[in-house]
Amino acid sequence: MPVGSSRYPDATDQVIYEKLYDSYAQRGWGLALLGLFLSTFRLIHILRLLECRCVVASTPSPFIPFQAMLASRILNVEYVLDVRDSWEMESLTHSGPLRNRFKKLLEKSCARSADSVWVVTATLMERLRTTYGAKGARFELVPNGADTSLFRPTEQEKVIDLLFLGSQARYRNVAGVLESLALVGRLRPHLRAVFVGEGYRPDDDRSSSASRYVEFLPSVSRTEAARIVAQARLGIVSFSSEDVFRGAIGAKTYEYMASGVPLACLGPSGHSELRRLVESGNLGFYATSPAEFAEQSSRILGDEELWRRLSRNCLVASLEHDRTAISKRALSSVLRRLSEG
Repeated sequence: MPVGSSRYPDATDQVIYEKLYDSYAQRGWGLALLGLFLSTFRLIHILRLLECRCVVASTPSPFIPFQAMLASRILNVEYVLDVRDSWEMESLTHSGPLRNRFKKLLEKSCARSADSVWVVTATLMERLRTTYGAKGARFELVPNGADTSLFRPTEQEKVIDLLFLGSQARYRNVAGVLESLALVGRLRPHLRAVFVGEGYRPDDDRSSSASRYVEFLPSVSRTEAARIVAQARLGIVSFSSEDVFRGAIGAKTYEYMASGVPLACLGPSGHSELRRLVESGNLGFYATSPAEFAEQSSRILGDEELWRRLSRNCLVASLEHDRTAISKRALSSVLRRLSEG
């Protein structure tokens, strides 16, 4: 049935919400496959009823894109596969060789069948072409972005020196960040750092050395997150050393940028999309060790002119990463093809 949204109130009469398939439901393989089969026919029925001419399906779960692919072929409509940076991450965060082998088969089928493939970074685009041989598809770079109606610069006082936004996850180098903050605290004894998210334990051994400088807050709404980001001087972005993370730039990165908050990044040495973004635009710094992170953070926090210059760079760069504008461009290219065909 038509539903509204607190974030998109104008879409009340344009959005239909249907729960088709829950790939995380604990019900066993037999019932899961039956649910997948039945919900695919449900999807086909809905698309035929609405006379849809195009289906856009997003990852990381391969099941809904697979259902959309089947439906698009049966109905002979355009199929767009939207690949998020968590596409590759799931092979590490969700273990099991049999599961991941099956997942890759579905992904390959979806990528090679798509009329158009949207990817968030150039690295991920090249990996898709190489891994799945999806050369016939129309690849388009559709990066993550920020909701600039929420994340924007304000006149709020900058009471947070370093902000880490996001819950505990394997792809985030939390231990390295905490070690870095302990070193920053030695250089700046009045440091205030804030972690916002779930899964953090202030009494954990790795947190103890940084605990006097770090405040841990639970997850908050996006509106509240935007308010907190606007109070920060530096936004922390980190990722672990596995290669699959090198092609990712998370949405939090763009939300910091849109708020005029320079980036304080900790990651492995070598090439990564995050490093390229930060260094090419002079948006903060990218450090490969806690000691380097501490030195760079302290330098920026102690130099107001430098901080303002980096903040301006972030705001300028964020103009290219407005989520609404990015979505409109991507959908416009689809609509143009449909009108021509």
